[in-house]
Amino acid sequence: MPKIDLTYEQVLEAVAQLAADEQEQLAADLQARSPGADYPPFTADDPLWNVIGVGQGTGESIARNHDDYLYGKNG
Repeated sequence: MPKIDLTYEQVLEAVAQLAADEQEQLAADLQARSPGADYPPFTADDPLWNVIGVGQGTGESIARNHDDYLYGKNG
C-alpha cells in the first residue's frame, strides 16, 4: 500500500465528500482498529497521573492557549 501524506484538513475534506453510509462505515472501521479501545480509563491509579500537567492542573488557560505561550500567536 503506498504511503500518502495528507494534512488533517485534507482528511476531513475527503471524509466530508463521502456519503453518509460511507462515513458511518469508515467510523466503524476506525473504531474497530483503535488501540485506545482496549486501554482502561486514565485514573489516579496510573503512575503517570502524578506527572505535572498530565493528571491535574491549576485551571489556568495555559493548555488551552499553548500556541500563544509557545509561539506568540493570537487566537
